[in-house]
Amino acid sequence: MTRNTLLPEKHSPETTRLKKNTHKKAMFIWGIAILGVFLPACEKIFMEADPSEDPVRVFEEIWDFTDRYYSFFEEKGVDWDALYDEYRPQVEPDMNPVDLFDLCADMLYELRDGHVNLLSSFDRSRYWKWYLDSPENFYYSIIERHYLQGNQRYVGPLQFVFLNPQVAYVYYGSFANPVSEDNLDLIINSIQDLDGLIIDVRHNGGGDPTNGRNIARRFTNERVFAGTNFIKSGPGHDDFSEHRVFIDPHDGPRFSGKVMLLTNRRSYSATTYFAQYMRQLDNVTLVGDTTGGGAGLPAFRDLPNGWLLRVSSSKFYDPAGKSIESGVPPDVYAEIPEVNDNLLLTRDPIIDKAIEMILE
Repeated sequence: MTRNTLLPEKHSPETTRLKKNTHKKAMFIWGIAILGVFLPACEKIFMEADPSEDPVRVFEEIWDFTDRYYSFFEEKGVDWDALYDEYRPQVEPDMNPVDLFDLCADMLYELRDGHVNLLSSFDRSRYWKWYLDSPENFYYSIIERHYLQGNQRYVGPLQFVFLNPQVAYVYYGSFANPVSEDNLDLIINSIQDLDGLIIDVRHNGGGDPTNGRNIARRFTNERVFAGTNFIKSGPGHDDFSEHRVFIDPHDGPRFSGKVMLLTNRRSYSATTYFAQYMRQLDNVTLVGDTTGGGAGLPAFRDLPNGWLLRVSSSKFYDPAGKSIESGVPPDVYAEIPEVNDNLLLTRDPIIDKAIEMILE
């Protein structure tokens, strides 16, 4: 019986060379496969840093956009070039985002403007000195407990109540909430036989100035010049276009009785515009404290690292040529005394002064 034995296969030199090449190719493909598995977790090892997050570039864009569009350099006596020379050397190429944010926020703070903000995912720069050092002059709890007492109507964003047979009261908390013509028609029609109306915009931080103009139109029977809006129109610090602003009477129901507008330092931005509009009307009296100002309509810039920059890009002058950026003063100053516990207060002297002036 013959037994077959398996012997090692003999190869020619050419066959050996081909097998070696095949082995090398297989190892190369295997290496690429392994790299493909680990590359997503290690891509920053092989890639350069994202230029959009370069601290120098971000700083330069913040400074440049503000230089081109900010409107109050002259009024506030700010040397923007000097601030560049002060802050730019502090920017490091490897600066972390929080330190860069804080540095840029410090520079923007020098503008002393509540409309100038730098927004990131972790913070928002702000300037709030326009109200922090001023009396509060408003406690909603007093109004709710001792004036509204649950009797108010919610007419859109407006709270409306009759304080007595001759005086009505409206509280408007934010110009960001639009007032419709139907809302205004209902209120104006309801007060035609009254001696006066109190409109309270204390602690109203602003919103859309159009809402203020629409309300002001309900209290005049003739066209009134309210002031001039200067809007940035070029990169130079003095490049502005002029737009005269008028309050035209509404063609529907209007009220010609006494109107008292209550303001405090937290009456800001669009509320300052509203106070300026109303101040020009013969039957309106401002009572309380000077508004917070904020007369620069904002311009926005998306920064390369995802932050958002906002700066004032206009300015408003009253008919006498005076800026209202620092606020619109009241015709009659009134205040609420400061106490340790405002719940101990049972009256709002600013509202009471307005009622007294309507009934006198």
